[in-house]
Amino acid sequence: MKKIYATGFFLVGAITMIVMSLHYFQFDVTGILKGKEISDSSWYRLCLRTHILTGIFAMTIGPFQFIHKIRLHSVGMHRYIGYGYVINVALSGTMGLIVAQFAMGGWISVVGFSTLSVFWLWTTYAAIAAARRREIDKHKMWMYISYALTFAAIPQRTMLLLPLLTSIPFMIIYKFSAWLPWMMNTWIALRLHNLSKLKQSII
Repeated sequence: MKKIYATGFFLVGAITMIVMSLHYFQFDVTGILKGKEISDSSWYRLCLRTHILTGIFAMTIGPFQFIHKIRLHSVGMHRYIGYGYVINVALSGTMGLIVAQFAMGGWISVVGFSTLSVFWLWTTYAAIAAARRREIDKHKMWMYISYALTFAAIPQRTMLLLPLLTSIPFMIIYKFSAWLPWMMNTWIALRLHNLSKLKQSII
């Protein structure tokens, strides 16, 4: 039951991400893109939109990988969901790495978002490699972290609302948002994985 609630929570997060990202798909440059010269480039907008769209797909299908009944009774479906997730992460992570080179806020933001993209791609690859070696516990751990990095987009976008509610300058929040959400989510993912292992050992 808890897994069902968690899946619902993550799906609501994916829907929220869709709503928060709609302005990136408008013909006119709006929002935080308005002050970026590179946003007039068609190839940049293609990379950005691909990054967002495939990231949303990964965020939407990702939770279904953690549903115990699917993993237990439908290995084929679990595998196909995993393939879909990996393909979308590969596209979103690669495009995200390109887009990160033009992040506002100087090198702090560039390095933060670039590190996120590389770590996201690497953890997803590590999950696949562990699955192929039949190292199920490691596979689960890396998938926990991979999806945590996928979901980092939600707290990152939420952080950007803080300047509207406080007197903190936008750029300070933006620089923090390049690091804090994915580091926090990684810690949470490791904690959840450890709790899951502890629960299984007790049972």
